[in-house]
Amino acid sequence: MRTESFKENELITGISILAVLKYSGSLEVTKCLLVEPLLSCSTITKKLKKENTHIASIEELILKEQVVFSDFNNRYYEFLVLSINAIMLFQHMKLITIENGIVTHTNEAFNLEDSSLGSKAATRVKAAKKLATILTKGSASDLYLSLRIEL
Repeated sequence: MRTESFKENELITGISILAVLKYSGSLEVTKCLLVEPLLSCSTITKKLKKENTHIASIEELILKEQVVFSDFNNRYYEFLVLSINAIMLFQHMKLITIENGIVTHTNEAFNLEDSSLGSKAATRVKAAKKLATILTKGSASDLYLSLRIEL
């Protein structure tokens, strides 16, 4: 079986969340659930991984990529189970901990730069630093409101 045939799975999602946590240290579970719907969109990932691009907030990202966010509510729910499974898997692998609704990066030994993770993971790891900055600004409720997620 070729690993290139996988589009999204718990490992890619977990690596994405772990990469964001590497830069933020910790995030609320509700913010971690936004990682996969954001990074699974190639347009967003391409914009975030560019070193010369400066995006200060989720609102700025939405304004620059309006079309991508028109169906974000559907994307969020489409990836919700995958995100929860990835968080549970990575907690079981002792790469993250969850306490009082906060997910924390705990294992510095995991090499996010390892080429065996594949090009998709490498792209997401590059985009993770800017996404971490965006997710740490503001409250989770403000992010959900800006992204128009219906709870």
